[in-house]
Amino acid sequence: MRDFLLKLQNILSRFLGKPYREITDDGQLQFGCPRCIENYGESEREKHNLEVNVRIGRFNCWKCSSINDEMHGSIFKLIKMYGTEDILKEYLDAIKEFKGSKLYELKYKKDDFNIETDFLFDTSLQLPDMYIKFNKNGFNYERPLKYLLDRGIGWDIIEYYELGYTLYDKTQTKLSTRIIIPSYDAFGQLNYWTGRNYSERTFMQKYYNPNIERKSIIFNENKVQWDADITLVEGPFDHIVVPNSIPLLGKSLKPDFEIYNKLMRYANANVNIFLDGDAFKDVKKLYSLLNQGKLYGKIRYVPVNEELDPSEIYKKWGKRGIVDHLNNAQQISDVYLT
Repeated sequence: MRDFLLKLQNILSRFLGKPYREITDDGQLQFGCPRCIENYGESEREKHNLEVNVRIGRFNCWKCSSINDEMHGSIFKLIKMYGTEDILKEYLDAIKEFKGSKLYELKYKKDDFNIETDFLFDTSLQLPDMYIKFNKNGFNYERPLKYLLDRGIGWDIIEYYELGYTLYDKTQTKLSTRIIIPSYDAFGQLNYWTGRNYSERTFMQKYYNPNIERKSIIFNENKVQWDADITLVEGPFDHIVVPNSIPLLGKSLKPDFEIYNKLMRYANANVNIFLDGDAFKDVKKLYSLLNQGKLYGKIRYVPVNEELDPSEIYKKWGKRGIVDHLNNAQQISDVYLT
Protein backbone atom coordinates (compact mmCIF):
# COMPACT_ATOMS: atom_id res chain seq x y z
CA MET A 1 0.00 0.00 0.00
CA ARG A 2 2.74 2.46 0.97
CA ASP A 3 4.60 1.91 -2.29
CA PHE A 4 1.39 2.51 -4.24
CA LEU A 5 0.69 5.80 -2.46
CA LEU A 6 4.25 6.99 -3.04
CA LYS A 7 3.92 6.09 -6.71
CA LEU A 8 0.83 8.30 -7.05
CA GLN A 9 2.62 11.08 -5.18
CA ASN A 10 5.55 10.92 -7.61
CA ILE A 11 3.23 11.03 -10.62
CA LEU A 12 1.45 14.14 -9.33
CA SER A 13 4.78 15.77 -8.46
CA ARG A 14 5.75 15.66 -12.12
CA PHE A 15 3.44 18.59 -12.87
CA LEU A 16 2.68 20.06 -9.44
CA GLY A 17 6.20 20.15 -8.01
CA LYS A 18 7.40 18.95 -4.64
CA PRO A 19 4.65 18.41 -2.03
CA TYR A 20 4.72 20.03 1.40
CA ARG A 21 5.56 16.68 2.97
CA GLU A 22 5.56 13.04 1.99
CA ILE A 23 2.17 11.43 1.51
CA THR A 24 0.41 10.23 4.64
CA ASP A 25 -1.26 6.82 4.98
CA ASP A 26 -4.64 8.47 4.49
CA GLY A 27 -3.53 9.64 1.04
CA GLN A 28 -3.22 13.33 1.88
CA LEU A 29 -0.87 15.71 0.02
CA GLN A 30 -0.38 19.48 -0.23
CA PHE A 31 1.11 21.25 -3.26
CA GLY A 32 1.49 24.78 -4.52
CA CYS A 33 -1.71 25.58 -6.42
CA PRO A 34 -1.04 26.11 -10.16
CA ARG A 35 -4.02 28.48 -10.47
CA CYS A 36 -2.76 30.59 -7.54
CA ILE A 37 0.70 30.68 -9.14
CA GLU A 38 -0.84 31.86 -12.42
CA ASN A 39 -2.85 34.58 -10.69
CA TYR A 40 -0.53 35.76 -7.92
CA GLY A 41 3.01 34.72 -8.83
CA GLU A 42 5.69 32.21 -7.90
CA SER A 43 5.51 33.04 -4.18
CA GLU A 44 2.28 30.99 -4.08
CA ARG A 45 4.24 27.81 -4.82
CA GLU A 46 5.50 27.65 -1.22
CA LYS A 47 2.07 28.23 0.35
CA HIS A 48 0.86 24.72 -0.53
CA ASN A 49 -2.81 25.72 -0.77
CA LEU A 50 -3.69 22.80 -3.03
CA GLU A 51 -4.98 19.86 -1.00
CA VAL A 52 -5.05 16.47 -2.74
CA ASN A 53 -6.23 13.12 -1.42
CA VAL A 54 -5.40 10.18 -3.68
CA ARG A 55 -7.43 7.74 -1.57
CA ILE A 56 -10.67 9.50 -2.40
CA GLY A 57 -9.47 10.95 -5.69
CA ARG A 58 -10.24 14.60 -4.94
CA PHE A 59 -8.47 17.96 -4.87
CA ASN A 60 -9.30 21.40 -3.51
CA CYS A 61 -7.47 24.74 -3.35
CA TRP A 62 -8.09 26.59 -0.11
CA LYS A 63 -7.45 29.98 -1.63
CA CYS A 64 -9.04 30.07 -5.03
CA SER A 65 -11.78 27.42 -4.92
CA SER A 66 -14.03 29.91 -3.14
CA ILE A 67 -13.75 32.36 -6.06
CA ASN A 68 -13.19 29.89 -8.90
CA ASP A 69 -15.36 26.79 -8.93
CA GLU A 70 -12.91 24.97 -11.20
CA MET A 71 -10.30 24.48 -8.50
CA HIS A 72 -11.85 21.52 -6.75
CA GLY A 73 -13.09 18.15 -7.84
CA SER A 74 -11.66 14.96 -9.30
CA ILE A 75 -7.88 14.41 -9.50
CA PHE A 76 -8.44 13.47 -13.13
CA LYS A 77 -9.91 16.91 -13.70
CA LEU A 78 -6.78 18.43 -12.14
CA ILE A 79 -4.49 16.37 -14.38
CA LYS A 80 -6.47 17.32 -17.48
CA MET A 81 -6.24 21.00 -16.49
CA TYR A 82 -2.53 21.16 -15.63
CA GLY A 83 -0.90 17.86 -16.53
CA THR A 84 -0.44 16.02 -19.79
CA GLU A 85 -2.01 13.04 -21.50
CA ASP A 86 1.10 11.00 -20.63
CA ILE A 87 0.69 11.82 -16.92
CA LEU A 88 -3.00 11.00 -17.09
CA LYS A 89 -2.23 7.65 -18.69
CA GLU A 90 0.48 6.92 -16.11
CA TYR A 91 -1.90 7.74 -13.26
CA LEU A 92 -4.60 5.50 -14.69
CA ASP A 93 -2.17 2.67 -15.33
CA ALA A 94 -0.97 2.85 -11.71
CA ILE A 95 -4.55 2.57 -10.47
CA LYS A 96 -5.37 -0.30 -12.81
CA GLU A 97 -2.24 -2.13 -11.68
CA PHE A 98 -3.36 -1.83 -8.08
CA LYS A 99 -7.01 -2.54 -8.79
CA GLY A 100 -6.59 -6.30 -8.51
CA SER A 101 -6.40 -5.96 -4.73
CA LYS A 102 -10.11 -5.00 -4.69
CA LEU A 103 -9.20 -1.92 -2.64
CA TYR A 104 -9.47 0.47 -5.53
CA GLU A 105 -12.33 0.62 -8.00
CA LEU A 106 -12.79 3.26 -10.64
CA LYS A 107 -15.46 4.57 -12.97
CA TYR A 108 -13.85 6.82 -15.56
CA LYS A 109 -14.77 8.28 -18.92
CA LYS A 110 -11.78 9.88 -20.61
CA ASP A 111 -13.88 12.27 -22.68
CA ASP A 112 -15.82 13.54 -19.65
CA PHE A 113 -14.09 16.58 -18.12
CA ASN A 114 -16.13 16.41 -14.90
CA ILE A 115 -15.25 12.81 -14.25
CA GLU A 116 -17.26 10.74 -11.80
CA THR A 117 -14.97 8.67 -9.60
CA ASP A 118 -15.74 5.99 -7.10
CA PHE A 119 -12.71 5.19 -4.95
CA LEU A 120 -13.40 2.46 -2.45
CA PHE A 121 -10.72 1.99 0.17
CA ASP A 122 -13.45 0.86 2.55
CA THR A 123 -12.29 3.30 5.22
CA SER A 124 -15.16 5.67 4.55
CA LEU A 125 -17.42 6.69 7.40
CA GLN A 126 -21.17 6.35 7.03
CA LEU A 127 -24.04 8.22 8.65
CA PRO A 128 -26.05 6.08 11.08
CA ASP A 129 -28.50 3.83 9.28
CA MET A 130 -31.22 5.38 11.47
CA TYR A 131 -30.45 8.88 10.14
CA ILE A 132 -33.44 10.74 8.68
CA LYS A 133 -32.69 14.03 6.93
CA PHE A 134 -35.00 16.91 7.77
CA ASN A 135 -37.20 17.84 4.82
CA LYS A 136 -38.51 21.39 4.62
CA ASN A 137 -41.20 20.44 2.12
CA GLY A 138 -42.02 17.01 3.48
CA PHE A 139 -42.87 15.15 6.65
CA ASN A 140 -40.75 15.58 9.78
CA TYR A 141 -41.36 14.06 13.19
CA GLU A 142 -42.48 16.77 15.59
CA ARG A 143 -40.16 16.22 18.57
CA PRO A 144 -36.75 16.55 16.87
CA LEU A 145 -37.89 19.53 14.80
CA LYS A 146 -39.39 21.24 17.85
CA TYR A 147 -36.11 20.71 19.72
CA LEU A 148 -34.25 22.69 17.06
CA LEU A 149 -36.86 25.41 16.67
CA ASP A 150 -36.94 25.90 20.45
CA ARG A 151 -33.19 26.58 20.26
CA GLY A 152 -33.77 29.21 17.59
CA ILE A 153 -32.40 26.98 14.84
CA GLY A 154 -34.46 27.45 11.69
CA TRP A 155 -34.52 25.97 8.22
CA ASP A 156 -31.62 28.08 6.96
CA ILE A 157 -29.27 26.30 9.39
CA ILE A 158 -31.02 22.91 9.12
CA GLU A 159 -30.58 22.83 5.35
CA TYR A 160 -27.09 24.36 5.23
CA TYR A 161 -25.68 21.79 7.65
CA GLU A 162 -27.85 18.88 6.41
CA LEU A 163 -29.18 18.20 9.89
CA GLY A 164 -31.09 15.01 10.51
CA TYR A 165 -32.46 12.95 13.37
CA THR A 166 -33.03 9.44 14.64
CA LEU A 167 -36.09 7.98 16.31
CA TYR A 168 -36.28 5.54 19.20
CA ASP A 169 -35.17 1.99 18.45
CA LYS A 170 -34.87 -0.45 21.33
CA THR A 171 -32.20 -2.39 19.42
CA GLN A 172 -30.01 0.72 19.04
CA THR A 173 -30.69 2.76 22.14
CA LYS A 174 -27.36 4.64 22.06
CA LEU A 175 -28.26 6.05 18.66
CA SER A 176 -31.92 6.68 19.44
CA THR A 177 -33.61 10.10 19.65
CA ARG A 178 -30.69 12.17 18.44
CA ILE A 179 -30.17 15.23 16.29
CA ILE A 180 -27.45 14.23 13.81
CA ILE A 181 -24.97 16.86 12.60
CA PRO A 182 -22.77 15.52 9.78
CA SER A 183 -19.24 16.78 9.14
CA TYR A 184 -17.45 16.78 5.80
CA ASP A 185 -13.77 17.16 4.97
CA ALA A 186 -12.23 19.50 2.41
CA PHE A 187 -13.29 17.19 -0.43
CA GLY A 188 -16.90 16.79 0.66
CA GLN A 189 -16.36 13.33 2.16
CA LEU A 190 -18.03 12.48 5.45
CA ASN A 191 -15.34 12.53 8.17
CA TYR A 192 -17.38 12.68 11.39
CA TRP A 193 -20.86 13.11 12.79
CA THR A 194 -22.31 13.84 16.18
CA GLY A 195 -25.64 12.85 17.69
CA ARG A 196 -27.24 15.09 20.35
CA ASN A 197 -29.95 13.59 22.54
CA TYR A 198 -33.18 15.57 22.06
CA SER A 199 -35.35 13.41 24.33
CA GLU A 200 -36.00 13.85 28.03
CA ARG A 201 -34.33 10.52 28.83
CA THR A 202 -31.80 11.69 31.41
CA PHE A 203 -30.05 8.30 31.53
CA MET A 204 -28.86 8.76 27.95
CA GLN A 205 -25.50 10.43 27.41
CA LYS A 206 -25.81 13.87 25.87
CA TYR A 207 -23.68 13.14 22.79
CA TYR A 208 -22.92 9.99 20.86
CA ASN A 209 -20.13 10.07 18.27
CA PRO A 210 -18.28 7.66 15.98
CA ASN A 211 -15.05 6.20 17.31
CA ILE A 212 -12.71 8.59 15.50
CA GLU A 213 -9.89 10.57 17.07
CA ARG A 214 -10.93 14.22 17.07
CA LYS A 215 -7.34 15.36 16.61
CA SER A 216 -7.35 13.85 13.11
CA ILE A 217 -10.33 15.77 11.70
CA ILE A 218 -11.60 19.28 11.15
CA PHE A 219 -15.36 19.39 11.59
CA ASN A 220 -17.01 20.64 8.37
CA GLU A 221 -13.66 21.59 6.91
CA ASN A 222 -15.32 22.09 3.53
CA LYS A 223 -17.13 25.16 4.89
CA VAL A 224 -14.09 26.95 6.35
CA GLN A 225 -13.04 30.20 4.67
CA TRP A 226 -9.35 30.46 5.56
CA ASP A 227 -8.95 34.04 4.36
CA ALA A 228 -11.72 35.35 6.63
CA ASP A 229 -11.87 35.58 10.42
CA ILE A 230 -12.20 32.09 11.90
CA THR A 231 -13.83 31.38 15.25
CA LEU A 232 -13.00 28.39 17.44
CA VAL A 233 -15.93 27.08 19.45
CA GLU A 234 -16.41 24.09 21.72
CA GLY A 235 -19.13 21.94 20.16
CA PRO A 236 -21.11 21.35 16.96
CA PHE A 237 -24.22 23.17 18.25
CA ASP A 238 -22.05 26.25 18.81
CA HIS A 239 -20.51 25.76 15.38
CA ILE A 240 -23.79 25.79 13.44
CA VAL A 241 -24.78 29.19 14.87
CA VAL A 242 -21.38 30.94 14.68
CA PRO A 243 -20.28 31.95 11.17
CA ASN A 244 -17.04 30.52 9.78
CA SER A 245 -16.37 28.55 12.94
CA ILE A 246 -14.53 25.33 13.75
CA PRO A 247 -15.65 23.25 16.74
CA LEU A 248 -12.81 21.86 18.83
CA LEU A 249 -15.08 19.01 19.98
CA GLY A 250 -13.88 19.92 23.43
CA LYS A 251 -11.91 22.77 24.98
CA SER A 252 -8.34 21.65 24.32
CA LEU A 253 -5.98 21.83 21.39
CA LYS A 254 -2.48 20.39 20.87
CA PRO A 255 0.21 20.88 18.22
CA ASP A 256 -0.44 17.42 16.75
CA PHE A 257 -4.11 18.23 16.06
CA GLU A 258 -5.06 18.73 12.41
CA ILE A 259 -6.87 21.96 13.35
CA TYR A 260 -3.64 23.41 14.75
CA ASN A 261 -1.70 22.41 11.65
CA LYS A 262 -4.21 23.94 9.24
CA LEU A 263 -4.65 27.15 11.27
CA MET A 264 -0.90 27.71 11.33
CA ARG A 265 -0.61 27.16 7.58
CA TYR A 266 -3.81 28.54 6.08
CA ALA A 267 -5.44 31.06 8.43
CA ASN A 268 -4.91 34.52 6.95
CA ALA A 269 -7.04 36.71 9.20
CA ASN A 270 -7.96 36.84 12.90
CA VAL A 271 -8.72 33.71 14.92
CA ASN A 272 -11.37 34.16 17.62
CA ILE A 273 -11.76 31.90 20.66
CA PHE A 274 -15.45 31.78 21.59
CA LEU A 275 -15.99 29.31 24.44
CA ASP A 276 -18.36 29.04 27.41
CA GLY A 277 -18.30 31.93 29.83
CA ASP A 278 -16.80 29.77 32.60
CA ALA A 279 -13.88 28.49 30.48
CA PHE A 280 -11.39 31.36 30.72
CA LYS A 281 -8.58 29.02 31.84
CA ASP A 282 -9.08 27.01 28.66
CA VAL A 283 -9.21 30.22 26.63
CA LYS A 284 -5.81 31.28 28.00
CA LYS A 285 -4.24 27.92 27.10
CA LEU A 286 -5.59 28.11 23.56
CA TYR A 287 -4.52 31.72 23.24
CA SER A 288 -0.94 30.98 24.33
CA LEU A 289 -0.69 27.97 22.01
CA LEU A 290 -1.93 29.82 18.92
CA ASN A 291 -0.47 33.31 19.43
CA GLN A 292 2.77 32.60 17.59
CA GLY A 293 4.27 32.43 14.12
CA LYS A 294 2.07 33.86 11.38
CA LEU A 295 -0.83 34.10 13.85
CA TYR A 296 1.03 36.25 16.38
CA GLY A 297 -1.14 39.25 17.23
CA LYS A 298 -4.13 37.78 15.38
CA ILE A 299 -5.57 35.67 18.22
CA ARG A 300 -8.54 37.17 20.04
CA TYR A 301 -11.01 35.94 22.61
CA VAL A 302 -14.71 36.64 22.85
CA PRO A 303 -15.84 37.64 26.38
CA VAL A 304 -18.95 35.71 27.45
CA ASN A 305 -21.05 35.91 30.62
CA GLU A 306 -20.31 32.98 32.90
CA GLU A 307 -23.68 31.26 32.46
CA LEU A 308 -23.70 31.46 28.65
CA ASP A 309 -22.18 29.73 25.63
CA PRO A 310 -22.60 30.52 21.91
CA SER A 311 -25.63 28.25 21.44
CA GLU A 312 -27.37 29.81 24.45
CA ILE A 313 -26.55 33.28 23.13
CA TYR A 314 -28.12 32.33 19.81
CA LYS A 315 -31.17 30.90 21.53
CA LYS A 316 -31.70 34.14 23.47
CA TRP A 317 -30.74 36.80 20.92
CA GLY A 318 -30.32 35.09 17.56
CA LYS A 319 -27.78 36.18 14.94
CA ARG A 320 -27.62 39.66 16.42
CA GLY A 321 -26.38 38.27 19.72
CA ILE A 322 -23.62 36.25 18.03
CA VAL A 323 -22.49 39.21 15.91
CA ASP A 324 -22.46 41.55 18.93
CA HIS A 325 -20.23 39.13 20.83
CA LEU A 326 -17.87 38.64 17.88
CA ASN A 327 -17.62 42.41 17.46
CA ASN A 328 -16.40 42.56 21.06
CA ALA A 329 -13.51 40.13 20.42
CA GLN A 330 -10.25 41.38 21.91
CA GLN A 331 -6.66 40.42 22.59
CA ILE A 332 -5.63 39.18 26.03
CA SER A 333 -3.08 41.23 27.88
CA ASP A 334 0.13 39.30 28.62
CA VAL A 335 -0.44 39.83 32.32
CA TYR A 336 -3.43 37.43 32.18
CA LEU A 337 -1.50 34.69 30.39
CA THR A 338 0.87 33.96 33.28
